[in-house]
Amino acid sequence: MASIVDDAPLTVTTEMLRALPVLNLLAEDQFAQLLAVARIARYPKRATVVLKGREVDNWAFLISGKLQVVDYLPDGREFGLNIIQAGKFFGELSVIDRQPRSASLIALTPAVVVQVPGEITRRLFFNHPPVAEAMMQHLALAVRRMSDLRALQAMPNAYQRVYALLSYVKEDAPGGLQVINDMPTHQEVAIMVNTSRETVTRALGRLKGAGIIRKDGRRMIIRQPDSLRHLVENPAPDADAAA
Repeated sequence: MASIVDDAPLTVTTEMLRALPVLNLLAEDQFAQLLAVARIARYPKRATVVLKGREVDNWAFLISGKLQVVDYLPDGREFGLNIIQAGKFFGELSVIDRQPRSASLIALTPAVVVQVPGEITRRLFFNHPPVAEAMMQHLALAVRRMSDLRALQAMPNAYQRVYALLSYVKEDAPGGLQVINDMPTHQEVAIMVNTSRETVTRALGRLKGAGIIRKDGRRMIIRQPDSLRHLVENPAPDADAAA
Protein backbone atom coordinates (compact mmCIF):
# COMPACT_ATOMS: atom_id res chain seq x y z
CA MET A 1 0.00 0.00 0.00
CA ALA A 2 1.28 3.47 -0.77
CA SER A 3 0.28 7.12 -0.72
CA ILE A 4 1.78 10.53 -1.45
CA VAL A 5 1.97 13.50 0.93
CA ASP A 6 3.28 16.85 -0.32
CA ASP A 7 5.36 15.26 -3.09
CA ALA A 8 7.08 12.94 -0.60
CA PRO A 9 6.34 9.24 -1.18
CA LEU A 10 5.17 7.28 1.83
CA THR A 11 4.98 3.52 1.65
CA VAL A 12 2.62 2.02 4.22
CA THR A 13 4.03 -1.44 4.74
CA THR A 14 2.56 -4.40 6.58
CA GLU A 15 5.49 -4.12 8.98
CA MET A 16 4.47 -0.57 9.87
CA LEU A 17 0.90 -1.65 10.52
CA ARG A 18 2.00 -4.69 12.49
CA ALA A 19 3.91 -2.42 14.90
CA LEU A 20 0.88 -0.19 15.68
CA PRO A 21 -0.91 -0.38 19.04
CA VAL A 22 -3.43 -3.25 19.30
CA LEU A 23 -2.58 -4.54 15.82
CA ASN A 24 0.56 -6.07 17.28
CA LEU A 25 -1.72 -8.31 19.37
CA LEU A 26 -3.46 -9.92 16.39
CA ALA A 27 -2.92 -13.45 15.18
CA GLU A 28 -1.77 -13.80 11.59
CA ASP A 29 -5.23 -14.71 10.26
CA GLN A 30 -6.85 -11.78 12.10
CA PHE A 31 -4.25 -9.38 10.78
CA ALA A 32 -4.69 -10.71 7.24
CA GLN A 33 -8.47 -10.14 7.43
CA LEU A 34 -7.95 -6.58 8.63
CA LEU A 35 -5.37 -5.88 5.94
CA ALA A 36 -7.71 -7.12 3.21
CA VAL A 37 -10.37 -4.50 3.98
CA ALA A 38 -8.22 -1.56 5.16
CA ARG A 39 -8.04 1.54 3.00
CA ILE A 40 -5.70 4.53 2.92
CA ALA A 41 -6.99 8.13 3.04
CA ARG A 42 -4.83 11.22 2.51
CA TYR A 43 -5.64 14.67 3.92
CA PRO A 44 -3.98 18.05 3.25
CA LYS A 45 -3.12 20.45 6.05
CA ARG A 46 -6.20 22.02 7.74
CA ALA A 47 -8.55 19.47 6.15
CA THR A 48 -11.40 18.11 8.24
CA VAL A 49 -10.64 14.44 8.80
CA VAL A 50 -13.74 13.79 10.93
CA LEU A 51 -16.71 16.12 11.46
CA LYS A 52 -18.53 16.06 14.79
CA GLY A 53 -21.98 14.52 14.53
CA ARG A 54 -21.22 12.48 11.41
CA GLU A 55 -21.89 8.75 11.40
CA VAL A 56 -18.56 7.27 10.32
CA ASP A 57 -18.22 3.57 11.07
CA ASN A 58 -14.50 2.95 10.95
CA TRP A 59 -11.49 2.63 13.20
CA ALA A 60 -8.52 4.62 11.97
CA PHE A 61 -4.75 4.72 12.46
CA LEU A 62 -2.71 7.85 11.85
CA ILE A 63 0.31 6.72 9.85
CA SER A 64 1.89 10.12 9.33
CA GLY A 65 1.10 13.71 10.27
CA LYS A 66 -0.68 15.22 13.26
CA LEU A 67 -4.37 15.75 14.03
CA GLN A 68 -6.09 18.04 16.51
CA VAL A 69 -9.30 16.97 18.26
CA VAL A 70 -11.57 20.01 18.52
CA ASP A 71 -15.03 20.94 19.72
CA TYR A 72 -16.88 24.23 19.47
CA LEU A 73 -18.26 26.70 22.00
CA PRO A 74 -21.79 28.12 21.56
CA ASP A 75 -20.29 31.28 20.03
CA GLY A 76 -18.53 29.23 17.34
CA ARG A 77 -15.02 29.38 18.76
CA GLU A 78 -13.10 26.13 18.60
CA PHE A 79 -11.14 24.69 21.48
CA GLY A 80 -8.73 21.80 21.42
CA LEU A 81 -9.34 18.58 23.32
CA ASN A 82 -6.27 16.63 22.30
CA ILE A 83 -3.57 16.18 19.67
CA ILE A 84 -3.23 12.82 17.92
CA GLN A 85 0.31 11.95 16.90
CA ALA A 86 1.43 9.51 14.19
CA GLY A 87 1.20 5.92 15.37
CA LYS A 88 -2.01 6.46 17.36
CA PHE A 89 -5.58 5.47 16.52
CA PHE A 90 -9.00 7.11 16.76
CA GLY A 91 -12.69 6.43 16.15
CA GLU A 92 -12.97 3.54 18.60
CA LEU A 93 -15.87 5.08 20.60
CA SER A 94 -18.16 5.38 17.60
CA VAL A 95 -17.24 1.87 16.49
CA ILE A 96 -18.15 0.48 19.92
CA ASP A 97 -21.47 2.29 20.48
CA ARG A 98 -22.32 3.02 16.81
CA GLN A 99 -23.08 6.66 17.67
CA PRO A 100 -22.03 9.76 15.67
CA ARG A 101 -18.57 11.18 16.19
CA SER A 102 -18.27 13.18 19.42
CA ALA A 103 -15.67 15.69 18.16
CA SER A 104 -14.07 16.95 14.98
CA LEU A 105 -10.55 16.14 13.80
CA ILE A 106 -8.50 18.71 11.89
CA ALA A 107 -5.24 17.89 10.11
CA LEU A 108 -2.52 20.10 11.58
CA THR A 109 -0.13 18.78 8.93
CA PRO A 110 -0.63 16.67 5.80
CA ALA A 111 -1.80 13.31 7.11
CA VAL A 112 -2.10 9.71 5.98
CA VAL A 113 -4.73 7.53 7.68
CA VAL A 114 -5.47 3.82 7.43
CA GLN A 115 -9.17 3.06 8.00
CA VAL A 116 -10.68 -0.28 9.04
CA PRO A 117 -14.44 -0.93 8.70
CA GLY A 118 -16.38 -0.98 11.95
CA GLU A 119 -17.77 -4.46 11.38
CA ILE A 120 -14.27 -5.97 11.35
CA THR A 121 -13.21 -3.79 14.27
CA ARG A 122 -16.11 -4.86 16.50
CA ARG A 123 -15.23 -8.51 15.97
CA LEU A 124 -11.73 -7.79 17.25
CA PHE A 125 -12.93 -5.69 20.20
CA PHE A 126 -15.65 -8.05 21.38
CA ASN A 127 -14.31 -11.51 20.56
CA HIS A 128 -10.60 -11.43 21.36
CA PRO A 129 -9.65 -10.96 25.05
CA PRO A 130 -6.15 -9.48 24.48
CA VAL A 131 -7.61 -6.82 22.17
CA ALA A 132 -10.52 -6.15 24.56
CA GLU A 133 -8.13 -5.70 27.48
CA ALA A 134 -5.91 -3.33 25.49
CA MET A 135 -8.93 -1.24 24.50
CA MET A 136 -10.20 -1.02 28.09
CA GLN A 137 -6.79 0.22 29.22
CA HIS A 138 -6.73 2.73 26.36
CA LEU A 139 -10.22 4.05 27.12
CA ALA A 140 -9.47 4.36 30.84
CA LEU A 141 -6.36 6.41 30.04
CA ALA A 142 -8.34 8.56 27.59
CA VAL A 143 -10.97 9.36 30.24
CA ARG A 144 -8.29 10.34 32.75
CA ARG A 145 -6.53 12.51 30.19
CA MET A 146 -9.75 14.25 29.20
CA SER A 147 -10.53 14.94 32.87
CA ASP A 148 -7.05 16.41 33.35
CA LEU A 149 -7.39 18.66 30.31
CA ARG A 150 -10.85 19.86 31.37
CA ALA A 151 -9.45 20.80 34.78
CA LEU A 152 -6.56 22.60 33.07
CA GLN A 153 -8.93 24.60 30.85
CA ALA A 154 -10.89 25.70 33.94
CA MET A 155 -7.89 27.56 35.40
CA PRO A 156 -8.73 31.30 35.44
CA ASN A 157 -5.25 32.53 34.53
CA ALA A 158 -4.24 32.16 30.86
CA TYR A 159 -0.50 32.02 31.55
CA GLN A 160 -1.18 29.37 34.19
CA ARG A 161 -3.07 27.29 31.60
CA VAL A 162 -0.15 27.52 29.17
CA TYR A 163 2.35 26.49 31.83
CA ALA A 164 0.09 23.68 33.05
CA LEU A 165 -0.24 22.28 29.52
CA LEU A 166 3.54 22.25 29.07
CA SER A 167 3.97 20.53 32.41
CA TYR A 168 1.28 17.99 31.53
CA VAL A 169 2.61 16.94 28.10
CA LYS A 170 6.34 16.91 28.84
CA GLU A 171 8.10 13.57 28.73
CA ASP A 172 11.24 12.10 30.24
CA ALA A 173 14.15 11.81 27.81
CA PRO A 174 17.64 10.27 27.97
CA GLY A 175 20.14 12.16 30.08
CA GLY A 176 17.59 13.14 32.70
CA LEU A 177 15.97 15.71 30.40
CA GLN A 178 12.30 16.58 30.31
CA VAL A 179 11.15 17.51 26.83
CA ILE A 180 8.16 18.10 24.60
CA ASN A 181 8.83 16.45 21.26
CA ASP A 182 7.20 17.99 18.18
CA MET A 183 6.09 21.04 20.16
CA PRO A 184 2.65 22.33 19.04
CA THR A 185 2.54 25.76 17.41
CA HIS A 186 1.49 28.78 19.45
CA GLN A 187 -1.91 28.73 17.71
CA GLU A 188 -2.42 25.04 18.55
CA VAL A 189 -1.55 25.68 22.20
CA ALA A 190 -3.92 28.68 22.22
CA ILE A 191 -6.81 26.51 21.03
CA MET A 192 -6.07 23.86 23.66
CA VAL A 193 -6.00 26.31 26.57
CA ASN A 194 -8.69 28.70 25.31
CA THR A 195 -6.64 31.86 24.94
CA SER A 196 -5.05 33.93 22.16
CA ARG A 197 -1.93 33.09 20.19
CA GLU A 198 -0.39 36.36 21.38
CA THR A 199 -0.89 35.36 25.02
CA VAL A 200 0.82 32.01 24.38
CA THR A 201 3.73 33.80 22.73
CA ARG A 202 4.11 36.13 25.70
CA ALA A 203 3.87 33.27 28.20
CA LEU A 204 6.51 31.20 26.40
CA GLY A 205 8.69 34.30 26.05
CA ARG A 206 8.65 34.71 29.82
CA LEU A 207 9.68 31.10 30.33
CA LYS A 208 12.48 31.42 27.80
CA GLY A 209 13.68 34.70 29.31
CA ALA A 210 13.82 33.07 32.75
CA GLY A 211 15.81 30.13 31.40
CA ILE A 212 13.03 27.67 32.25
CA ILE A 213 12.65 26.39 28.68
CA ARG A 214 14.83 26.15 25.59
CA LYS A 215 13.81 25.41 22.01
CA ASP A 216 15.76 22.86 19.98
CA GLY A 217 14.08 22.80 16.59
CA ARG A 218 10.63 21.29 17.08
CA ARG A 219 11.62 20.03 20.51
CA MET A 220 11.18 22.05 23.69
CA ILE A 221 13.52 21.27 26.57
CA ILE A 222 12.21 21.98 30.07
CA ARG A 223 15.41 23.09 31.78
CA GLN A 224 13.81 23.87 35.14
CA PRO A 225 10.81 21.56 35.74
CA ASP A 226 10.50 22.65 39.37
CA SER A 227 10.25 26.31 38.35
CA LEU A 228 7.62 25.46 35.75
CA ARG A 229 5.59 23.56 38.33
CA HIS A 230 5.89 26.50 40.75
CA LEU A 231 4.39 28.82 38.12
CA VAL A 232 1.49 26.42 37.62
CA GLU A 233 0.79 26.30 41.34
CA ASN A 234 1.47 30.00 41.98
CA PRO A 235 0.31 32.02 38.94
CA ALA A 236 1.42 35.61 38.64
CA PRO A 237 -1.45 38.11 39.18
CA ASP A 238 -0.68 40.00 35.93
CA ALA A 239 -3.70 41.67 34.39
CA ASP A 240 -2.92 40.38 30.89
CA ALA A 241 -2.52 36.82 32.18
CA ALA A 242 -6.24 36.55 32.88
CA ALA A 243 -7.10 36.73 29.18
